[in-house]
Amino acid sequence: MHEFGLVDLGGLVAAGWVLVRVLGPVASALARRIEGRGPVTIDYAAVDQLRGELEELHERVDFLERTLAGGQPPPELPRPRTPA
Repeated sequence: MHEFGLVDLGGLVAAGWVLVRVLGPVASALARRIEGRGPVTIDYAAVDQLRGELEELHERVDFLERTLAGGQPPPELPRPRTPA
C-alpha cells in the first residue's frame, strides 16, 4: 500500500489552499447576498447602452438571416486558366 509522504502532504496543502482561495470569496459573496447587504445599485445608463447594442445585434442577425434565406447562390469564381 502507498505510504503518505511529504509530497502527498504538499499536494493536500496546495489543494486546500486553492479551495480556500477560490471558494472563500464565493462563500462570502453568497453570505452577503443572503443577508441582503450586497451591492444593489443599478446603473441605468449602462443598461440602456447594453439594450441599444442588443437591438443593433438583433438587426444584424435579421439582415444576415434574410440574406442567407434569399435563395441566390453565391457567384462562382472564374475557372483558373491553364497555360497553353
